[in-house]
Amino acid sequence: MGSRRVTNRHSACRPLTRPFMSRALLPVYALVLVCGAAAPLLADSADTVAAGLGARLDSALRVAEESGFSGVVRVERGGALLLRKGYGLADRARRIPFDDATVVQIGSNTKDFTLVALLRLAQRDRVSLRDSLGKYFPAAPADKRGITLQQLVEHRGGFPIGLGGDFEVMTREQLLQRAFATPLRAQPGAREIYSNTGYAILAAVIEQVTGKSYDEYVRDDLLAPLGLRSTGYLLPRFAPDRMAHGYEHGEDRGNTLLKPHAPDGPWWNLRGNGGMLSTVEDMHAFYRALFEGERLLPLKARGDRFDPTAPVALAGSDLVHFFLFERLPRAGIEIIIATNSAEAPAPMIRDAIAPVLGLPTVRGRATEAPAAAPVGAKEPPAAVAALLRDLFSTINAGDSTALVQVIAERFEPTDGTPAEQRVARLQQMHGRLGLLTPTAMWLDADGAVNVAASTSNEGPATFTFSVTDATPPKIRSLRVMVGG
Repeated sequence: MGSRRVTNRHSACRPLTRPFMSRALLPVYALVLVCGAAAPLLADSADTVAAGLGARLDSALRVAEESGFSGVVRVERGGALLLRKGYGLADRARRIPFDDATVVQIGSNTKDFTLVALLRLAQRDRVSLRDSLGKYFPAAPADKRGITLQQLVEHRGGFPIGLGGDFEVMTREQLLQRAFATPLRAQPGAREIYSNTGYAILAAVIEQVTGKSYDEYVRDDLLAPLGLRSTGYLLPRFAPDRMAHGYEHGEDRGNTLLKPHAPDGPWWNLRGNGGMLSTVEDMHAFYRALFEGERLLPLKARGDRFDPTAPVALAGSDLVHFFLFERLPRAGIEIIIATNSAEAPAPMIRDAIAPVLGLPTVRGRATEAPAAAPVGAKEPPAAVAALLRDLFSTINAGDSTALVQVIAERFEPTDGTPAEQRVARLQQMHGRLGLLTPTAMWLDADGAVNVAASTSNEGPATFTFSVTDATPPKIRSLRVMVGG
């Protein structure tokens, strides 16, 4: 669930958007009602626009609002609140406006809660980052038994980015079974491969050690001591009229509470790695406690993580909802942006206010070099390379007729989804990323084909394809990591 990238912390590196995976071509939306006896949590809201710089920020954001931006923005400088205000509609059908109390999806920023929870357990000697998976899961196979929690934290466990759709019904046991049966993409510790699966496994460790659900443990150990009542999966009992809906090309994509989930939180492709809900004020309080004090973690318990002196930007998205936290300690600036429109994502809004704050734009990253093939990596067969080059050329051409033909002839049918729907999804991806320029191709350990590319809008990206061994080869699935 989640976009990059722009941080000095290797341990929390995640893409600027939540990966655009094959599941994004086939979204499933289902209504799930959250019921119970407790009263829904409501929060008071109060827009703040400071005179001078705050008013200039507000002016830039109102211009963005006129062009389709909807979301909430919070900006501080030197400890003074410059702006905290909502723009546009959080729920278009019911005409509910955004405000600072609107509940938003934080995407991969969920991983920060997982990591802090794990480090607090380590501080109490209940776990060690040197522990291997075999300690917690004796049935783990030989190739995965020695993977350490540290390697999972650093995305060096070798697990793939994901094991299916975010909202696929999958219990903890099923996740572990699938993860342990899936070939590793690299030898543990060999290189960084961004992995939501790795963080889901860390969430499983947290649940096993504490005897609580992930949502319950994070609430009790992290959130409640800080007085944060508007953050979590299900336990905050969010009022439906506080929830931001996501929109893509005018269509209501809902939010995580309107998608299938387990009674105690999301299913396990998402748990611990994405999908948490919060408000900009709660997220400000969480990161302030983390970076500006030792209430959550003493400096000695952090290693090289959450360095209060280093600039950091942490972002997450499902490519509809976007969340961005940026902290620039030397300039004394903190920016939090949450948006709910695929056409006006948080990085774009950050760029709209950057000149007001004297900051460079994020989209300047489009000039960054894409990833290179790992040393010693094998090239894909010539027929596969030609297939993928043809696909990129067809996407860049923007010819929907040609795309329909490519999908009909060169994609393996898996679920009966109409070719026109697949075409629309690929064109939406192209619209967000811009011109795609492949620069390298190589095979992963499990036979998947990685394609490094530059994009004209979002900087470097890595496309991972699953391709059949047939003649001619066909594409089974595609996932995309933006920003490396």
